[in-house]
Amino acid sequence: MKKYTTFSLLILAMSAFIFSGCEKDNKDDGPKFKIGQVYGGGYVFYVDDSGEHGFICAPTDQATAMAWSNGSNITTGANGRDYGDGKLNTDKIVTAQGNGSYAAKICKDLVLNGYSDWYLPSMSEAFRMYFNMKLMNDIGDFAADEKYWSSTEATPDRAFSQFGEDGYLPEGGYYKSSLYHVRAIRAF
Repeated sequence: MKKYTTFSLLILAMSAFIFSGCEKDNKDDGPKFKIGQVYGGGYVFYVDDSGEHGFICAPTDQATAMAWSNGSNITTGANGRDYGDGKLNTDKIVTAQGNGSYAAKICKDLVLNGYSDWYLPSMSEAFRMYFNMKLMNDIGDFAADEKYWSSTEATPDRAFSQFGEDGYLPEGGYYKSSLYHVRAIRAF
């Protein structure tokens, strides 16, 4: 009987060793985040292909009538247009423009719902935010037919903004002294 007990224990130990690497992965194959989900101090408006990273917009506007610049029509170097460019654009604008009350500065200084890493979205980020939140889901109290500043600079005296229902972005941008809506975003 001892012979079978030793053999059984050996088989049991080998089985445990072999099958310990075959544990079922508990990861959900679906996206972890979805558009419109409340998370990270605001609403998720973009999720990358991994389903784990993306962008969040503040739940409300930070301003409804704010200039892009502090009155200085200078080149800031904030020319990034793509996803992920908004943060660097914002840093460049604030470095070049300095103190004051203007779109990039109020986003950079924002502390909201426990987060302080907000920034003014790039042109692509602003488009995706408005499209996914306002046009597709009507979430976030976005103003209809109003312009929202992006952090993307067009010329020393113009910058790009997202315009209302059709998502229009004029080739040459709008004057930086124009007073438009501001909505901060952050990455996760």
